[in-house]
Amino acid sequence: MNHQVVKEKIANHLTINDDTIVALAPGRINLIGGHTDYNKGLVLPGAIDKYFYFALNPRTDDQINITAIDLDKKYSFTTDQLQKHGELWVDFLIGLLIEFKKSGVELKGFDCALTSDVPIGSGMSSSSALECSILTALNEYFDCHCDPWKLIEMSQSSNHKFIGVQGGILDQFSSLFGKENHVMYLDCDTLKYNYIDYPTSQYTWLVINSCVKHDNLTSGYNDRVSECNNAVNSIKRVYPDIRHLSDIKDTDALKEITFENETVRKRAQFIVEENNRVTSYVSALKLNDFKTCGELLYACHEGLSNQYEVSCAELDFLVDILRDEDAVLGSRMMGGGFGGCTLNLVDKSHTASIKDKVKNLYFQKWNIEPELYLVNISDGARIINS
Repeated sequence: MNHQVVKEKIANHLTINDDTIVALAPGRINLIGGHTDYNKGLVLPGAIDKYFYFALNPRTDDQINITAIDLDKKYSFTTDQLQKHGELWVDFLIGLLIEFKKSGVELKGFDCALTSDVPIGSGMSSSSALECSILTALNEYFDCHCDPWKLIEMSQSSNHKFIGVQGGILDQFSSLFGKENHVMYLDCDTLKYNYIDYPTSQYTWLVINSCVKHDNLTSGYNDRVSECNNAVNSIKRVYPDIRHLSDIKDTDALKEITFENETVRKRAQFIVEENNRVTSYVSALKLNDFKTCGELLYACHEGLSNQYEVSCAELDFLVDILRDEDAVLGSRMMGGGFGGCTLNLVDKSHTASIKDKVKNLYFQKWNIEPELYLVNISDGARIINS
């Protein structure tokens, strides 16, 4: 969405004046590095040009009024009524207010409105884009001067303790640290990162939204976290110094381990292999070797589907129907899993034909119209008052 158009949309629900704070935060694509973040591994994300917008007007009392424009819903509470509501768009705000209060901020009321063009539940991290837009606006409103790492810490704490999702930092990092035409190579253990120029080339990113979301996203995600922790406990019996799965660099080391069951072994093997794929992808990207990049995407999807088991029939179908297309170098599911999107590396000159093929075959199979988006690598969260 054009930022000015968004402001005009917001103005229908919230008076825009000199005191209004308007923050945006982008969604993200993660080129490779699925589910490695909460295992303290390697990821390669980029912020994209789809955003959550959060606008805020100050109040002089303790009343907070929030409007979700796209849902046509409203909710009101006060700064001393910070209990779980049950709808995520409200609970994200309440959870983050709790974090600001814990950090010593004296809360004050405000009127606010939110809107977005990040597809919800698509794997482009709409939830973290919402959180980061809220964090960016509240950081400004409360005059906190928190750096991005502190905001990430607050978001993760809220997710773990209030929302109930035991996620990592990939999504928030991507949204807050994004840089136009650059991807970010992040070690989720050391938090060291560097920007890698994403070459302007004949290839582009096509995101295909399956428009399905299976109910086991939250439970399945937390199950994977638990299984990985279980794997670490088994590994420690042989390698006591191991802290997390990403400390293992070679799958041969796993052959000596007695795991609780084969499922836990598969989870561990996937994480070790996926970290190595991230390293290989970065090396290939620096050489503009997009053929290898594409092959790594397919390998990533195979691992997510068969070893980590977070794919679904619809996502596997979207990947499979493009395997014989010379114009598609690689494809994989993206995000938490159990629905959402695939990420596809596509020749720019063939995007129209690829879109047509996907729409036709997917509708024939599932009777669902998929959503397709071409995305560009974008800057991160910021205030856009001017």
